Amino acid sequence: MLSTRDLLVRLMACRPVTSEVARVNAAVACVAEFLREAGVAVEWFSLDGRDILYASTRPGRVPEILVNAHLDVVPADEALFVAREEDGWLLGRGTYDCLGNCAMLASLLARLAGRADFGGLFSTDEEIGGATTRHAAEQGVGARRIALILDGRGYAVTIAQKGILGVRLVAHGTACHSSEPWRGVNAIDRLINGYLKLRPLFPPVTPPDEWHDTMAATLMQAGTVHNRVPDIAEMTLNLRLTGDVSQEEMLERLRRESGLDVEVAMASPPVFCNGGHPEVRGLMTFMRDRLGHEIEVRRTNGATDARHFLHLGIPIAILGVPGRGMHADGEAVDLAALAAYEAMLEDYLTGAGR
Repeated sequence: MLSTRDLLVRLMACRPVTSEVARVNAAVACVAEFLREAGVAVEWFSLDGRDILYASTRPGRVPEILVNAHLDVVPADEALFVAREEDGWLLGRGTYDCLGNCAMLASLLARLAGRADFGGLFSTDEEIGGATTRHAAEQGVGARRIALILDGRGYAVTIAQKGILGVRLVAHGTACHSSEPWRGVNAIDRLINGYLKLRPLFPPVTPPDEWHDTMAATLMQAGTVHNRVPDIAEMTLNLRLTGDVSQEEMLERLRRESGLDVEVAMASPPVFCNGGHPEVRGLMTFMRDRLGHEIEVRRTNGATDARHFLHLGIPIAILGVPGRGMHADGEAVDLAALAAYEAMLEDYLTGAGR
């Protein structure tokens, strides 16, 4: 059987960038082959051509514990998909987010078949919203005790993540020749003016005090030629919301303050888990004792597939292997720490964490 490191290297070679569905599906097939060779039963789902893999140590879709990791990665230069080892670190795209976690999960499933009661869900579009995870949940994949999302920081348990509200600001005007701008109404000017009215709603954030609502302008579209005043202009905003204000109330504020049309492009709720829940406290204590490292309780600005398991009504904890450079050219995973995490989770999943 391949080692976790070697399986990770093989997954990287698939180059499973989210937008390249065939390559992501190749990574799914790689994990499925690994698990079948180990005698683990696997189940396939599909959504819009994307494969989704579920495997469990016992029959059924609702084990005691569900562990989720995603096989898709963000784009990178081709060279970053060739693993390189340096000073105990494995470098390359996906080593930290999230192929290292996937390789570890697959190894645990292979070793613990029949010895534990957990399932592993390998989703394939987390980087663009996680519809594959939602689809698997809709097909009945769940858990009775706790869900572990392997998409977080090392030596930490994340118990909250911000919600996402993606909106389009749309400004309308009157087109005219750019040599006589007084004959029209420039939609770009209206768009900029409306956007500037929104910025005071989101004061600057100063780390480490980051748990605040934020807004970022991420896309703009206006005009077709250089000598025509445009009659329509659009801007996409990405809001990250703590939940202190509902998404409906935030939309009302955006419309009222900007004076523009506001269209919802996407939305997902914030995630909160009671950090004092016995399951979460027990997990953190177990991690600290096994890893010999203090475990930080975190709230994260980003989003994970945890949002798709809120309906289960069970504790959700976000954790992950120790690494660095998520989404960056220097992305890497600490191989010794990866092995220690795998050993810790093996003990936890076989009942030592109860």
